Amino acid sequence: MSFSSSQERVIVMAHVIATWFMVGLIWTIHVVHYPLFADVGEATYVAFQSAHVDRIGKLLFVPWLTEGITLLALLWLSFMGGRRELRMPVFIGAAAMAVVLIISGVWSAPAHGDLMDGFDSAIHERLMTANLVRTLAWTVRGMSAVWILAIVWPRPRDVSSASASS
Repeated sequence: MSFSSSQERVIVMAHVIATWFMVGLIWTIHVVHYPLFADVGEATYVAFQSAHVDRIGKLLFVPWLTEGITLLALLWLSFMGGRRELRMPVFIGAAAMAVVLIISGVWSAPAHGDLMDGFDSAIHERLMTANLVRTLAWTVRGMSAVWILAIVWPRPRDVSSASASS
């Protein structure tokens, strides 16, 4: 199975858009939303935490799924599809995604589960620390996505030389 250059571009654009959506979302969560957890108040915190988990889950489902599927396609393309020049940025992006997934599964999701019983400053602090690493890993993913885009997208000279040879 191989992709045409236009199919590659669609995969890369979907990857860049989904990844940068997630980069923006995670930075917003880290800088704005998570710090506000401490200010919600005991009387409404449990309902707030439940609403947060439900709403964030709905918001990130499609872009994170798109990011994952396009990452798999890029891994295949770079290692099996003959696009060796993509290996380094795709591998870096995949490693950063592994960090995101591990932190999400081992620290973030359990912390949210623990916070469902009420605010706890120690749990909140662990969530903030783990999320900083996750945020930085997603930022690395964003940079690797732009690197992939720069490799795959045709440069102006590529377009002019392709039309000249037609």
